[in-house]
Amino acid sequence: MFAKKNEVCRGESATVLSGIGNIDLTDTFECGQAFRYQKIRDEEGYVEYMTVVGDRLIRVGQRSRGELIFYGLTDEDVDGIITHYFALDIDFEAIRQDVMKRTDSQWMRTAAECAKGIVILRQDPWEAVFSFIISQNNNIPRIRKIIQSMSAEYGDNLAVKSGLKKCPLGKLEGTPCEEKCHNCGICYTFPTPENVAKRPEGMSPSHPGFRYKYLLDAAERVSSGETDLAAIAQRHSYDYTVEELKKIKGVGDKVAACAALFGFGNLEAFPIDVWMRRAIDTYFDGNLDYLSLGDYRGVAQQYIFHYIRNLEKGSG
Repeated sequence: MFAKKNEVCRGESATVLSGIGNIDLTDTFECGQAFRYQKIRDEEGYVEYMTVVGDRLIRVGQRSRGELIFYGLTDEDVDGIITHYFALDIDFEAIRQDVMKRTDSQWMRTAAECAKGIVILRQDPWEAVFSFIISQNNNIPRIRKIIQSMSAEYGDNLAVKSGLKKCPLGKLEGTPCEEKCHNCGICYTFPTPENVAKRPEGMSPSHPGFRYKYLLDAAERVSSGETDLAAIAQRHSYDYTVEELKKIKGVGDKVAACAALFGFGNLEAFPIDVWMRRAIDTYFDGNLDYLSLGDYRGVAQQYIFHYIRNLEKGSG
């Protein structure tokens, strides 16, 4: 169990959580599982991000692995929102050990060591489904841009709603307001299926392309209850989750697996995209029995995905 204490950090009151395994904030946010984070500071010995969880702006910093520093939150927020979203009740080091004992691949073991700071965030099921439909044939910067644009179009401005006197990202002069913030979209709540279904033309300015009809179908199905995301989540069944999500137009194996892993807590999901196919072909001779990696193979997938992306960045 992690430790919690209140202290002044960088001149601000903060809640500091420690003893959280190997958690690495940068690796966790930037491993491709989430798209709503924004890096605020990156200094020697300190990194800080802002993200949106539900209807809350979350500022979180880190000085070292295994520690998270939250600003402006109550104890109730930490015990509820933070513990759930950052999956602080899951022992990811035990999961890593479980994965490693199931493989003889030295490359896989190295990947697990490199990516040991990753935890699987518990994202909202609707946000995961919608975001990974957007992710089809897309890169992360553009996915983030589309989501920010749609959030500004459909969501609530949390910087204004929270009464902030200055932009938390330092991007604007003066007090945040709708006119100043709309072109940014970072501090907004996520589009609801009801709002998208009611006014689908609001998606057009973000240029979702061929994904438009898939996003609309998802919004209509979820808002009508035809696809009941809460009921799907309550089943805790990967096969059932994938089966139900694939009823949405444009949702195939990869999108369904991503949504299952990152939005429904199905840690046995193993999404295969071009990065994963490249890793399997290059480092596993084109044949990886991912079922042999056990019930946490979705976490193993993140080790592989994160490691190959960093390898290729380094070689570039």
